[in-house]
Amino acid sequence: MAGRVEVRNEMVYLSLGSRILLNAEALNMVESVGNFVRHRRAPIVLPTENGYILRYVPVISGESLAHAYQEILAMIAGKLGLPVCRYCSQGIFVKHSDDTILKDEPWFKKGLSMYDLENNIVKNCIVEDIGGFMYAGKPPTRRTSRFYSGYAIPALDSIISSAVEAQFHVRYDPTSMERQAIYNVEVGSALYEFTFSLDIDGIGVSSYTGEEIVSKEERKKRIEVAIKALGVMINSSLFGAKRTRFNPSWKIVSLAAVISHPIPLSVQPPHSRKYIVETHETLEKALDMLSKGSASIGEKAVLIAYSGDDESVEPREGGRAEVKVVDNPVKVFDEVLTIVNELVG
Repeated sequence: MAGRVEVRNEMVYLSLGSRILLNAEALNMVESVGNFVRHRRAPIVLPTENGYILRYVPVISGESLAHAYQEILAMIAGKLGLPVCRYCSQGIFVKHSDDTILKDEPWFKKGLSMYDLENNIVKNCIVEDIGGFMYAGKPPTRRTSRFYSGYAIPALDSIISSAVEAQFHVRYDPTSMERQAIYNVEVGSALYEFTFSLDIDGIGVSSYTGEEIVSKEERKKRIEVAIKALGVMINSSLFGAKRTRFNPSWKIVSLAAVISHPIPLSVQPPHSRKYIVETHETLEKALDMLSKGSASIGEKAVLIAYSGDDESVEPREGGRAEVKVVDNPVKVFDEVLTIVNELVG
């Protein structure tokens, strides 16, 4: 199998959690019924003193967030001259799913193995490298996404403060009643919790052999772009739909990131103001557990925290679990870039 380079030896993972206040947003709409446009809702199980109750609340789907992330990824990569395929560069993420798309590629020919097919697609598109793809032809070839994003849902400690309400609007024309239109758009407001994970270890690397597909220098650039795209999306709140007329009032309340290796460790779900403190406590316990016994793992982790309005932790240098505290959410990504660049060399 041609085009392989040496096997990587670092294993690095990024987990991120944030609490974002969004007011009067229409970022994820699901359908129009007549002149009524509905906001996406999801059932959430809420713990109470008397057990659990079910509530339907405004949410933003993981698909919506993933679409925004890949659009920003394609935009930044294009500015830097990194490869982006024709469809992904237009924000159309059908990817190389069948022969009707593959037939236009100069490198494509019938009979390619799944290894070489993945290699060629990854070499020619950073979005499909990081966001994955599924080719349904023969042989069927799948690359799992290197990033993971779930629904943004109201944080449990403030879920009673979330709401969805229809807003009445009129397209008005004083010269013609026929051109006037009445319509209603549901808007939501909530303190949303958002989590995101990035398998840095798998960027630019074969799903089948674990070998690097692109050069070390390009792989490092791809990793940096993946982190910067996430930073732009969160710090500028660049996700969701209907932003031209329903751009929400927003604020990053807090943000925390965990960089771990060689085993992935995660930020605790940001459902309470204590999630940064809980993340630190969980990291300490996980590192102690992994270091015990005859199968000791030399796990290391760094927690980078912007506490904002939430509870914080004290900085800590050295040891298996470092803690870095910053005073601005952008600085979280500055620290992540610095640490990841050191780890991937």
